[in-house]
Amino acid sequence: MGFYTVLDDKRVDDTIARDLNHIVERVTKALPASEVILGGGFGRGEGSVLVKEDVIRPVNDYDIFIVVPDDCTADFRAFGKELAGEIQIRLLDLIPIKHSSLSSLPATQFNYDLRYGSRHLWGDNLLETIPRYKEGFVDHESGRTLLLNRLICAIEAFSEDFEFRNMTTEERFFLVNQTGKIVSSCIESLLIRRNRYHHSYRKRQETFEALFPKKESLKQLNKRATEFKLRPSMSPDFDAVAYWKEAVYEYVNVISDYLTPGFIPPVYRLWKKLRKKNCKLQITNTLIERVELMLLLYRESSFITKKGILSKAHNELEAISKTRIQNGGWENLRGITARLWHELYH
Repeated sequence: MGFYTVLDDKRVDDTIARDLNHIVERVTKALPASEVILGGGFGRGEGSVLVKEDVIRPVNDYDIFIVVPDDCTADFRAFGKELAGEIQIRLLDLIPIKHSSLSSLPATQFNYDLRYGSRHLWGDNLLETIPRYKEGFVDHESGRTLLLNRLICAIEAFSEDFEFRNMTTEERFFLVNQTGKIVSSCIESLLIRRNRYHHSYRKRQETFEALFPKKESLKQLNKRATEFKLRPSMSPDFDAVAYWKEAVYEYVNVISDYLTPGFIPPVYRLWKKLRKKNCKLQITNTLIERVELMLLLYRESSFITKKGILSKAHNELEAISKTRIQNGGWENLRGITARLWHELYH
């Protein structure tokens, strides 16, 4: 068992430690930091890395929390991009935390993970000043937020073309990796509702299987997602498209139960809400999330409702993008939606 990952490979720990040392050195020289904290998978000892011969590459970004004075106005996003280039990783999230807020941070999933699933890297150990949240208890709104945030993962990684041609190695890896995030969001949100959340992927898997013995499909999907998260491979030995389809089916069911609980079929419950003209922001946080959700519903809906769902997604996407979209096919709308999301949020 490694320090930052589950891999028992000193080269991996040494590579990550070297990256973190560089980050800490640069951050503490450039910013008025009182503490630097490692969060995310690497902070929990469950980080994802690809190892090929002597090349070790983190799959996901490093999540670095920086405790700063309340009046700090640094551009953390720009600095994070600069540092990512220096250590040659895809993304580096520098997340500022105001010193005065530490003792009153609410029990969101984000803060729970910070409190119990992070590692002190440098400075004063201020993690202890964050409230000791009750074990397993996270604000239930965090489950809803997580599910909606993962809509883009389902939309951007899959293409209808994959059903008719062979994917490249990079496309397959991205699809499997993003699908795992969809599956994990289902597991995490269901555990949050039961007040049994945990910051560890392995512990969540164990708890979910004990609490939901009848959800066999989700259990199997989560086993695959967790194994890939902990030991990723550029050559997964399963059908990536089938994996995505199975995951989206379960994902839509969980979202429906969260956003529109009831007894009628999940797709119809969501569509009934989304098609109302006075309901634009009622079940999603943003307009683009509405379109993302409709595009997924189209994949899961019956032939009778497909046309109406796609037409509404088309119209709303035109309104958001303020452009005329000639091609109203699902694949084209999916691509435009993914590009627009990245323009808005990255």
